[in-house]
Amino acid sequence: MNSKLIAKSVSFLLLLSSCANQALVPPMPETALISIAQDATGQLVSLYPPAQTHLVLESDGRNVFGDKFENQLRQSGYALYEMTDKSQGQPQGKRFAYILDALNDVSHYGYYRLTLNIGDEQLSRLYDANDLSKPNYWSYRK
Repeated sequence: MNSKLIAKSVSFLLLLSSCANQALVPPMPETALISIAQDATGQLVSLYPPAQTHLVLESDGRNVFGDKFENQLRQSGYALYEMTDKSQGQPQGKRFAYILDALNDVSHYGYYRLTLNIGDEQLSRLYDANDLSKPNYWSYRK
């Protein structure tokens, strides 16, 4: 009896863990991704001068938003160094990472959240999932 209960519990946990590997962001129109990338780049430009700031990109993988955002950063004059191997020595520049994820079920009036980590600082902003309006200001945390 106990072995059946343990087997069912393990099966249930495996099922739950497979659900946790879902994508963070549901599919978005390309225009929405471009709009968010431009907004984030504009905020970075206002805080970190592009021609003087080298960003060391800590990325876990390629995605559509990441491609748009990184291209936008390069077009704005940022030097991006992509860390592909953590065992490499730390290059000169500010560590930089970003996450675009969905808050709530975006099909029922939810929000997208973009979080930018620059060195020890963090910027974050919400975007309305229905019309991509910006319902708040950028939040800053050090």
